[in-house]
Amino acid sequence: MGSIHEPVCNEVNGASEAAPPLLYQAQTRLKVIVVGAGLGGLSLAYFLGRSGHTVEVLEATPVIKEVGAGINCTPNLTRLFARWGIEPYIKQDTMPLCRLELRRWENGEFLGAATWMPEVEKRHGSPQYAAHRADILKGITEGIHRLPNVTVKVNSRVMNIDTEGPSVTLSDGSTLKADVVVGADGVKSTCRKVLYQKLGLTDRARPTGDAAFRVMIPLQRIQDQKLIEFVKTPVATRWIGPGRHVQGFPIRDHSLYNMVLCHPDTVGSIESWDATASKQEIMDHFGAWDPERLRKLLDLVPDENILKWQLCDHENLPTWTMGKLALLGDACHPMLPYVAQGAAQAVEDAGVLCLALNNVGSKHSIPTMLKAYELSRKGRAEGIADNAATTRTVLHYEDGPEQQDRDNRFRAIARGGENPDLLGDQNHQALLWGHDPEKDFMDHLEGKVR
Repeated sequence: MGSIHEPVCNEVNGASEAAPPLLYQAQTRLKVIVVGAGLGGLSLAYFLGRSGHTVEVLEATPVIKEVGAGINCTPNLTRLFARWGIEPYIKQDTMPLCRLELRRWENGEFLGAATWMPEVEKRHGSPQYAAHRADILKGITEGIHRLPNVTVKVNSRVMNIDTEGPSVTLSDGSTLKADVVVGADGVKSTCRKVLYQKLGLTDRARPTGDAAFRVMIPLQRIQDQKLIEFVKTPVATRWIGPGRHVQGFPIRDHSLYNMVLCHPDTVGSIESWDATASKQEIMDHFGAWDPERLRKLLDLVPDENILKWQLCDHENLPTWTMGKLALLGDACHPMLPYVAQGAAQAVEDAGVLCLALNNVGSKHSIPTMLKAYELSRKGRAEGIADNAATTRTVLHYEDGPEQQDRDNRFRAIARGGENPDLLGDQNHQALLWGHDPEKDFMDHLEGKVR
């Protein structure tokens, strides 16, 4: 069937764009409805559109937007963006990070560091970079606008799904038919609820006891010269302490400093990407942390646009597919934000699901190919979600013997020791970042044993 790595190049407005290999073209052109216009749903729509399918993306909100947040684009994500031709649309809005530093909460003591770029690209064949989620979404949307066979409709809230037809019913009572329906509608997925109902089960989120703030600090607000130098260094920093941790890194050519602050959920937050918080709430949790860096940054947090959400995990679904319905991304495997894999795993889903649909010979085989997608992806995605929960435990040790042992292990990284933070551990990176989900899927589809 050929190699999935064969390059084909097109020109887009005079710029070289890598087109998908011939293997990525649809055997049977399908009509696909994608529910949800987040990063995973739009990536899938673009992949399917490039493959020759007709795609209709349905978004419930009036405007397609991504909440203001930075994203760590790891090599398993950037590999697929380059292969499918998304990279030219986003490259100018990304920046590489050279390492991940670990610091102690109370005084900012440097504990250790994991090297990222350019070594990561040498090891895994694809770069790692940071970006604003909105810029990634904008780039994918620009690519979609060049595909006449892909349409995006806003104000289109899906209320019910016929998994066999298949078809979706919208809030205005209208019904839309397709060959395949894909639920990419996030942690509060309507499609997941429909699947659960048809299985006779109840979908329940399980609070982890943590919540997270997301904030952005414009460089122009910073006057302290040492703090400016800190923000203008291409480094991701984790401050770790009892029951809490903070991760920060610059984006948009250092013009913004992005931070995620994970903490005990003492006020009953909600599992949503756009709930808001006050600056005082942040100070209540982190006001005494690292006075030379973190506290000074927090003093500069704008009073508005502070986002918070409850961190929940979900029981693993018994299945991701039913008839001609398939789920993708947070709709089927919500990820805690501890190993930077939420977006990457959604894009891995999109790549494999597109290949599964490209290999549909007869429409009667659609359920079989959707099941092949599930079998290829479910174990990996759910395993990574479990690893994220494990990383939370390690980062949040109370001060004491376990914390001291962990910190000593961080200090030993420079001498070749194993990193207890899975995001920085090279062996774990090889499993996460070195994996090629599309090659893995095609190998299994062709009956190869790896």
